[in-house]
Amino acid sequence: MPIRRNYNKNFFKVWSRDMAYVLGFLYADGNIIKTKRGTHFVAFYSADESLLQLIKATLESEHMLAKRSSVTGEVFRLQIGSKEWFDDLFALGLTPNKAKRMLLPDVPARYFPDFVRGYFDGDGNVWVGLIHKDRPQSSLSIQTTFTSGSFEFLESLRRTLHQIGLSGGSLFRPKVGNYGRLTFSKQDTFKIYRIMYNAPHKLHLERKKVVFDKFVKNCGFKSNL
Repeated sequence: MPIRRNYNKNFFKVWSRDMAYVLGFLYADGNIIKTKRGTHFVAFYSADESLLQLIKATLESEHMLAKRSSVTGEVFRLQIGSKEWFDDLFALGLTPNKAKRMLLPDVPARYFPDFVRGYFDGDGNVWVGLIHKDRPQSSLSIQTTFTSGSFEFLESLRRTLHQIGLSGGSLFRPKVGNYGRLTFSKQDTFKIYRIMYNAPHKLHLERKKVVFDKFVKNCGFKSNL
């Protein structure tokens, strides 16, 4: 007989900063599953155990994390059986096997920064390095990239970010691989930094935020954080 473990069954029914973040993370590194037996699961995946533990606590979940080894290192999984969550997430726009057909959900404007931060912590990257190496004077720069198997999701994400102050963003679909990338250069990255981290929040992946923080500090950017 399966062991029943507690969790917040109403978590995805009402918008909040935490709910928007977790939803964004699910869109990046999660899935909803309906088995042939008619059971329903919500699964989160991450190489960062500490972040998954924080999400687990936010969900008020008593479920254990599973761990497996892969070619890239250890991967952790939090899987919760819940038809209620499955139905709530499906209503919000998440679908099983979402990768290529995923669409940007209708997130209330006040919670959109949290959704973006959650998605970024799952399928985003911040890069710092030298550009213009072929010139006499190279310069240190920063870029932010969002990755997805759904090009339409990335196009919608760029349009929505433009509505709140960004102006660039390059979409790239490689010839090899079933994914796309949306990359923002330095000035837009500063805006993304402010969007994702300015509002009070408790959920973020520290190792990614530290990269922004160090670059911002070194260049004297005023973030209002």
